[in-house]
Amino acid sequence: MNCPGALVVLLAVPQLAMAGSFADDFSLGVRSRYWKITQTTPGQYVWSDTGGIVRFARPAPNNPGGLQNIALELMLDSISGSVAGDFSCQVDISNTNILLPGLNQIELHTIFRSGATFFNVYDNEGGRNYHVWDGSVRTRTYTALTAGTLKIERIGTTLSAYFNSTKFYSVTNFSPLTRIRFVLQNHFGSNGLISGDYDNFSFTFARNCRADLNLDGVVDDADFSIFAKGYNLLDCAEPAMGPGCAGDLNNDGFVDDSDFSIFAAAYNDLVCP
Repeated sequence: MNCPGALVVLLAVPQLAMAGSFADDFSLGVRSRYWKITQTTPGQYVWSDTGGIVRFARPAPNNPGGLQNIALELMLDSISGSVAGDFSCQVDISNTNILLPGLNQIELHTIFRSGATFFNVYDNEGGRNYHVWDGSVRTRTYTALTAGTLKIERIGTTLSAYFNSTKFYSVTNFSPLTRIRFVLQNHFGSNGLISGDYDNFSFTFARNCRADLNLDGVVDDADFSIFAKGYNLLDCAEPAMGPGCAGDLNNDGFVDDSDFSIFAAAYNDLVCP
């Protein structure tokens, strides 16, 4: 068990770094600390994570109706929490099979606290193409490629989508990012036996306020109470630690003195940037 010192030591701690990153080549498979798999209907899809590749596939034409998908979602609480500032996320796609029958899609999703969605979509409507979906189709561009990189980034308040290195659509967005996931999807009623491989995911972000553990915009005694619980448990594998391992600010699997130094700097500043 750790024993954190008195808060008076906080005044001498260096400032918190304002940028962070996370990358996963899936060489260790889909790690449950960082990722969760969801399906709209259990059993519609199969997935594997061998050989450093995440593969999604739909093995049988048994669509019960409606929109069906499988998604791998990054648990942001384990990495950054919500991101109010700049960020960039991308994933490589390959061996894509989204052909007819029906409208089928491979997508990279970003979702925001305001409820806004911004999806970078590769699909087969009228032929292979990429576009943004934010409630409407934006800038459909046709391609012969069956592999590439889906990327979404925000710089300032400009949110943009890329296919490979081509930026093809931008919009103004300043709401905190709350979810990232990538998806294999059968559109409404499609029975296509679709599949795709995903690899080399990366996420960079402005560390807007990593130590704001209760997301109220300040780092204060309420956050210290949450941090102290994690510090006393130490190991993120402890069942009592809870989802996301609150307090593991450097993502090393423990809540220890290294995290306390990071927390202390943020506590000293009090107000989130």
